[in-house]
Amino acid sequence: MTAKKYRYFIITLALFIVASLSANAQQVTVKLDKKPIIELFKQIQSQTGYSIIYSNEIVSDSTLISIEANKINVNKLLDSVLAFKNLFSQTLSASLIVIRSKEMELEKSSPNQVIISGKVMNSNDHGVPFVTVSLLESGVLVGGTIADEHGNFKFSYPLRKNNGFTLKLTSLGYDNLILKLPVDKYPIGIQDFGKITLESQSKNLQSVQVNGNQRVIEMNDGNIVFNVSKSISAQGTNALELLARAPGVSVASDNSISLNGKSGASILIDGKMSYLSNGEVAELLKTMSSSNIRSIEIINSPGAKYDAAGTAGIINVKTLKSTVNGLNMSITSGLNYGVYLRNNQDLSINYRKNRFNFYGSYSHFFGYYSYLYGGDRIQEGRFYNSFTDDVDKRNKIGSRIGADFMINKKSTVGILLNGNFLFGGGITDTKTEIGLESTKIVEQTLTAVNDYYAQGTQRYNFNANYKFEDTLGRILNIDADYGNFTKRAGNLQSNKYTLNDQTVLSDNLYRSLNGIDISLGAVKVDYTTNLWKGKLETGVKYSSVSSSNNSRFLEIQPAGEVLDPSRSNKFSFEENISSGYVNYKKPFGKWQLQGGLRVENSRSRGMLEEVSEISGNQQTINRNYTNFFPFFSASLTASPSHSFSFSYSKRIDRPAYQNLNPFIYLLDELSFWQGNPFLKPQISHRGLIQYVHKSTIIGLGYTYNNDFSMEVTDTIGSSKIVMIPRNLGNQQHVALTLTQSLKPVAWWDITFNGTLFRLNNNIDFGNSRTLDLKQTAARLSLQQTFRLPKGFVGELMGFYNSKRLVGANQFFEPNSQVDIGLQRSFWRKNGTLRVVYSDIFKGSKANSFQSIGDFTIRNYSYFETRQLKLSFSYKFSTGNSKGPRTRTSALENESGRIK
Repeated sequence: MTAKKYRYFIITLALFIVASLSANAQQVTVKLDKKPIIELFKQIQSQTGYSIIYSNEIVSDSTLISIEANKINVNKLLDSVLAFKNLFSQTLSASLIVIRSKEMELEKSSPNQVIISGKVMNSNDHGVPFVTVSLLESGVLVGGTIADEHGNFKFSYPLRKNNGFTLKLTSLGYDNLILKLPVDKYPIGIQDFGKITLESQSKNLQSVQVNGNQRVIEMNDGNIVFNVSKSISAQGTNALELLARAPGVSVASDNSISLNGKSGASILIDGKMSYLSNGEVAELLKTMSSSNIRSIEIINSPGAKYDAAGTAGIINVKTLKSTVNGLNMSITSGLNYGVYLRNNQDLSINYRKNRFNFYGSYSHFFGYYSYLYGGDRIQEGRFYNSFTDDVDKRNKIGSRIGADFMINKKSTVGILLNGNFLFGGGITDTKTEIGLESTKIVEQTLTAVNDYYAQGTQRYNFNANYKFEDTLGRILNIDADYGNFTKRAGNLQSNKYTLNDQTVLSDNLYRSLNGIDISLGAVKVDYTTNLWKGKLETGVKYSSVSSSNNSRFLEIQPAGEVLDPSRSNKFSFEENISSGYVNYKKPFGKWQLQGGLRVENSRSRGMLEEVSEISGNQQTINRNYTNFFPFFSASLTASPSHSFSFSYSKRIDRPAYQNLNPFIYLLDELSFWQGNPFLKPQISHRGLIQYVHKSTIIGLGYTYNNDFSMEVTDTIGSSKIVMIPRNLGNQQHVALTLTQSLKPVAWWDITFNGTLFRLNNNIDFGNSRTLDLKQTAARLSLQQTFRLPKGFVGELMGFYNSKRLVGANQFFEPNSQVDIGLQRSFWRKNGTLRVVYSDIFKGSKANSFQSIGDFTIRNYSYFETRQLKLSFSYKFSTGNSKGPRTRTSALENESGRIK
């Protein structure tokens, strides 16, 4: 040792001795009864002026102590307390004490040690003091240390080859940094990271969208994420329109949603189900503005912790929530013009201070919507060609208000109230030409006008949540929910038959009054903890649903309105679902295995006021069944840029509540809708193989459905048709998917998503009418973003659907859509102006064909997709960034079944 180094050693040793003597000289008086050990540190700090540094990885609020001491030395006190917690203290200076773990220190004496060292710097090349350095093995803490006042750290651990070690560096005011250790190259010896730079957290984040590197479409843990807030053309739209832009998602003309060419996708909003049927989910999504939506996540292979609903997978719509301390507000105003002029308005507010967070939002869509559709059918040798001009006059409002309170660093409680409303009228004007197919001559015309003079839908959902999360990986989440859904509709319908010379054959007028009341309640508890160097997840849930449907059908006669008892009835439905799950995942070197099991028991009772043949002459229909839903996955990380995975899951689609209601609804005198009280759940078995390479993800999936159910169009007699849900047989679905992100140059981002899929429907319509239908199809989408001069950003988005099989037996012709958008931000990016021209070539028209025996029907439709949209957004924010709190709800499945 040189004289200079020797001198430095003597000085350092002397300072350490002085610091230790100073600590021994300092005395404190404490009295704690079953209090967190952190309270002891606080009292020592307040009485002595010491700064006590510790890592949250080794000291937590859950570590409780009881002690009573009078004027005791600090070191003696800490030694007596920490010894029982497998901890010890080290005095580094006259004002600094560090708490360390004995387990981590003992690892240093093990053979085959690798010395891990480095120096943590900030962007100004200054050392960052007292950084917490954690060594993780496959995500589990196994070692670490705390850097000194100059940012230097050094510790040792017996690294095992190919075990997936990472180094996590955390410090207040800096972004977390995770580094991978190249254990293949350094199984023993020294791993010196040299200078490590931590990036300072922004002091003036304006909104959650500040990450300029975030792409419109990204991959996250094998799931595809559509970042709505980053898409220009997505602005000024509602959530249903957004889904049609998401990779692999299709929205049909009847608002049914499919994923990778398969129906049965489960829709979640912020991790919870809406408890609505597909039709009502579509109406709910129409009340949600894109300005309040952060992203749409496509989960192709959900684990056991998710409700088992959704045979095609899960689509999770995540709403925006501010990450800024202080006051944060944003307002968006827009105009859309296609056939009609519409206005959309959005307002959101968030206020965070210390432990309290309050937030709320309001959005509306005011204006008319145009829908044009029709069907040309051949039935019993006669043609029925109909065309409908549909004007939806309903206004749509969405709102929410909530608050969170952080009890301590680990516990948070919150409440959230959501409200969604649709109100207003609507008119459908349908003309059906009737004649012999052999002559093609129109003999008579049915004109049916539906005046929906009174329509109103209200949905409320209240959620209370408690969440506990510590640094040891333990998470307890408790949710209690209550939801209410009401729908009222009054319809005045005329049916007039005329000959070609305008002679009136008949003219009938009807009134239908329909009411739906649904109450939903649920409680769920989820718990997560680290176990055996893996992660254990478990939970239970109970939900209760009560539904009441009242339908009255009246014929308007000169003498007054007469109730038709054959088309009027009351139907009530009650269902209770109890479920529980356990899921465990653990790494094995480069492999990670995960397995889980979910059990769900459903008890339901449907009751009719009047017995009918439709219900099999039963007044009460009871059901009680239990299903087991296993899940398994295995993933291999061959290298940091290559990974493979396989998963298997079993899932279920239960019937929508209204689909079990055997009412017959008159659409006009030639077409009806009818429920099916004997509809059974459909069960799916799904396997998925995925390969991920950097920004490329390839998937191959296979799904087999038992008791495949779908709403079909069938004949009644020689001239009428009925739309009714039925269990038809089985369905097989194979899909090959590719998602690729490219950046040819710095100002140009490209994301491509392609799905090649094949459906095979083996179905039976009854009366010896069986079909074995097969169709291979493709869906392609391309999203491009251009950063242009002068602060402009452009976007070009398009998708193409080939000929495809949808539903039971409906073949759709190819269609496409191209959108273009341009935006510019100003006023320090607080203001943003956007202009979008959607469906430029009007290519989203839908045309389809279906047949059963000698019954054929060709459908066509065009909704108001070609639009010019102009919107302006302004954001006001004060304060610093703070991570958002995520939460789910107990109402995760039942809402998806209200129709």
